[in-house]
Amino acid sequence: MEVKENSSYLNTLEMASDIICIQEHWLYEFQKQVLGHVLPNMDMHIRCSDTNEEIDNFKLPRGKGGVAIAWKNHLTPSVQEIQSGNNRIIAVELKSPFNICIICVYMPTNNSGDSYLEYTECLDIISSIFSTYSATHRIILAGDFNGTLKPPRKYNKHDRLLQAFVLEMSLKQSYTDKSTFFHHSGLSCSQIDYILDNTTSSIISSYKTHDRCPSNSSSHVPVSAKIDVKAKVKQSPVKPNSARQFKFQWKDIDSESFNSFINEELSQYNIEKHSLEENIQFLCNCLKKAAAVAVPSKIIKLKGPKFKASPTTLSLLQICKEKYQLWKSNGKHDDHFKSDKILAQRNLRKQMRREQFRASILQRSNGQSKQRNVP
Repeated sequence: MEVKENSSYLNTLEMASDIICIQEHWLYEFQKQVLGHVLPNMDMHIRCSDTNEEIDNFKLPRGKGGVAIAWKNHLTPSVQEIQSGNNRIIAVELKSPFNICIICVYMPTNNSGDSYLEYTECLDIISSIFSTYSATHRIILAGDFNGTLKPPRKYNKHDRLLQAFVLEMSLKQSYTDKSTFFHHSGLSCSQIDYILDNTTSSIISSYKTHDRCPSNSSSHVPVSAKIDVKAKVKQSPVKPNSARQFKFQWKDIDSESFNSFINEELSQYNIEKHSLEENIQFLCNCLKKAAAVAVPSKIIKLKGPKFKASPTTLSLLQICKEKYQLWKSNGKHDDHFKSDKILAQRNLRKQMRREQFRASILQRSNGQSKQRNVP
């Protein structure tokens, strides 16, 4: 799920989830903070395609790959990063009455000539993590497997590798017939995204393959599940006006997901056994949860650390404000006032990107000089 283009949909997932496993975020090492800005209420363990060999950001190519596990801030005391893995495999430990190891994977595609070898190497790494933690932890394996657990396809050599691995590790999959990947051409679809666990009595419930949503620009749809576990929670005072404020975009609602969620909640609730006040509260909460799942939102107010702008940026910012006011006072028409406003905004963004790039270079050089000075 490409982070920069899909930030709105990620915000929706953030509101409805405690833990999110992300594949194909397309960020480089020096861009990792972008995911933190998109998911401000979450901490995360993240690896990029250049984690083991950082790429020079001069003439930077388009991003690729990358994996991350993000969890709500209040769970941080119970989460421990696991260093095993590579830029396709990442894992964390969730401490609870029964400890859980969560592994997020983005397996190689079937396109390259060496994909069979690459896929086998990734399975070996996952197997190594299993051998380390399976005796003491319940293991959940989630992500984009680029292979299916449905009947093997003749053209995809990964399917049989994955199915043999799932059988060898005694992994369980909750049943679903829905596809999770839809080719952008619209000519094909497949089921290649899963949440699997290795427990005798599965700890996964409410397994769901989500429907396609207009705000989701990815070719994949999320797969979600509920895990009933008691973890140590960080109690922190709520600061007024410290969080971002969102506005639901009701015109882009996914009606099918909205109705499906409400029907599922209502089917598990007995109205006759509760008081009128309890029923009203339940219905209100149900509508809020359904909106978080099925209605995209956008940020309307952002509170966070202030950007230390240079005099040049402040000057360009003032010009942007003046150009906007001119355009607004003249009726917001598609005329030269609008063109002037757009040009001013472009100049401001260009200057901000220059300064952020210089800051990242300076930060990196300072870090390297500190390492050289360590005795």
